[in-house]
Amino acid sequence: MFEPAGPAAPLTVARPTAEALIRRLDRLPFTAWHRRFLIVSALGVMFDAVDFALFGAALPLIAVEFGLSAQEAGGLATVGLVGAFLGALFWGSVSDHVGRKLSIQSTIGIFAAFTGLMALSWNVVSLGVFRLLANFGLGGEIPVNAALSAEFMPDRLRGRTTALSAAAFPLGLIVAALLGLLIVPHFGWRLLFAVGVLPAVLLFAVRRHIPESVRYLAGRGRLEEARAIVETIEAAVPHSATVRDGTAAISPPQPTVARHRATPAELVAPARRRLTLLLWVVSFCFLWANNGIIFMLPTILTHAGMALDQALTMSLLLAVGGLLGFLAFGPLVDRFGRRPVLFAGYFCGAFFSLAFALSSGAWMYITVAMVGLVNPGIFGITSLYVSELYPTRMRATAIGWFYGIGRIGSFLAPVAFGVMLSGGLAPYVLHTTAVAFLVASVAILTIGVETKGRSLESIAR
Repeated sequence: MFEPAGPAAPLTVARPTAEALIRRLDRLPFTAWHRRFLIVSALGVMFDAVDFALFGAALPLIAVEFGLSAQEAGGLATVGLVGAFLGALFWGSVSDHVGRKLSIQSTIGIFAAFTGLMALSWNVVSLGVFRLLANFGLGGEIPVNAALSAEFMPDRLRGRTTALSAAAFPLGLIVAALLGLLIVPHFGWRLLFAVGVLPAVLLFAVRRHIPESVRYLAGRGRLEEARAIVETIEAAVPHSATVRDGTAAISPPQPTVARHRATPAELVAPARRRLTLLLWVVSFCFLWANNGIIFMLPTILTHAGMALDQALTMSLLLAVGGLLGFLAFGPLVDRFGRRPVLFAGYFCGAFFSLAFALSSGAWMYITVAMVGLVNPGIFGITSLYVSELYPTRMRATAIGWFYGIGRIGSFLAPVAFGVMLSGGLAPYVLHTTAVAFLVASVAILTIGVETKGRSLESIAR
């Protein structure tokens, strides 16, 4: 006779490892989940750009209402850029400690609330304080968003997916330019900032569709939470889709996840000092040129005698060129590599900037769009490159400091441009952007590291 069977042994589920979860994440195809993630991420970038550029459209009328000189107007723009500088340093480092999702939610709430409050400003001081705090949030959202996007996108598609998300920045510039054309001449600058509170609705989308980074969770031993997110993404894979074999990836070394937390000092430790300093040169030069143009272009052109609506049209063409540049550079870096495409972009940017500075008449409309192709078109791929060059435990810190050091250039440029305009050097303002792009192209060439198609962990190693 058979003995009655005893109770079945309980099923046990093997505890996942950080390395296995990351391999599962990287081998997935692009799914509907990734698409939703990119849409929400892109909306965050777009609203950032809208809030960022609204000030440039409003600045000429703000200067008239408060009786500001060109130099004082440049100084007021600089106040906001100082806020973005502090926000990038603070939120990039904080994100590596408290997580990406909480940091993104906090930054969105801050910049939406204080942009709306700018509409209620009663003097230059209150306007400057609200601008400082709004940009403290805005300056933090961009680097945290960049880190999170890099950590979720499949390695072979990081270039084009990042470009699609980053393309929302020039799209936001287009929206801001259109809002400027529709609102500023007819209703004044205050209504323009009241509209800037709308990004607050993005908080609901972030809460529902943006999870915490799997790499961040794995690095802190929160493996069950990380596994739940990976399984959610895997569930979105169509049955007909091809899932790569994780053992046959382009970069053979298996990922390892460090658990200790990074400090900003590690960015300039001997092993990374040269890389970090070269990237800071690129960021400083780009944001000198980019923010000087975004904030001061209407002021530069109206100072030269151009009508305000025509100057705002130039800003719109700059943004359209930027949108095309963002969309073009993503596929190019996935096909030809990061370094050659970035070098070519910055080098051509120097030439385009000089061409715009020397053009007149109808040629100005063509050359300003050419400037937009690389300024801001190249920067989304540059931030992707930075996100690939550092390990997960310090990725957001590295991107935050990359943007933060660049913000030094961004808040010096409007002041310098204002001084040059006041000092009769207006014809040479745009020459400085050409020099900045040329220096950035040399720095990119000197870095000497290619990251195309490689896993984030193998690059860090």
